Amino acid sequence: MAISDDFGKNFTYHEMPAEVQASDVIVDPTSATSLYALAPPTSTQPNGCLSHSTTLGKEWSPCSKALNCTAANACSQLIIKDAKTMFMMRKNDVPLKTIDGGSTWVPLDNTPAKISQFGTRDAAHPLGALSWSGKTLVVSGADQSAIGRQERSSAVFKSTDDGASWTDETGDIVTVSMGHGCWYEKDYYLTTSGEGIIVRRNFEL
Repeated sequence: MAISDDFGKNFTYHEMPAEVQASDVIVDPTSATSLYALAPPTSTQPNGCLSHSTTLGKEWSPCSKALNCTAANACSQLIIKDAKTMFMMRKNDVPLKTIDGGSTWVPLDNTPAKISQFGTRDAAHPLGALSWSGKTLVVSGADQSAIGRQERSSAVFKSTDDGASWTDETGDIVTVSMGHGCWYEKDYYLTTSGEGIIVRRNFEL
């Protein structure tokens, strides 16, 4: 892992533990020194690995034993609201949520069933995005199997209570090539493949 504290002029390299071969490194927006590393399931780590560093990547915790992520429902994206509340997107399954900093995770069973079938043009799993204020969570993607059933494939869902309830915000979106979503202040942007960028103004009231 390469770390720079002078905007890329110089880098310091730190070797990560063998079990933490991360596919994603997530910056904790609530701390200047906190990072998370997420690794996919392997033969030696069948539940994948979520590791935490409080030293900007110099040292890493053992892989979390609290997550329930296998190859079939692999953990795919960590979304951090604060030091206690986080969300974990999963392939072919509903997201997980923790309110104790990752000591325990529970499935958001009231999540719309369609989210479990989501993928995007960039990933075979749903993608979530938390607003700048941390008050609004959006999950978007497309169920490609819906096309064969002559059903709308793409959808956008929003929660303003940390996943306790959801509203369908799909509106008139018809693209079958949903990409990543991104917040800018209170506006929410969605990328597509070949169909431009979609924006919902004042998506967070």
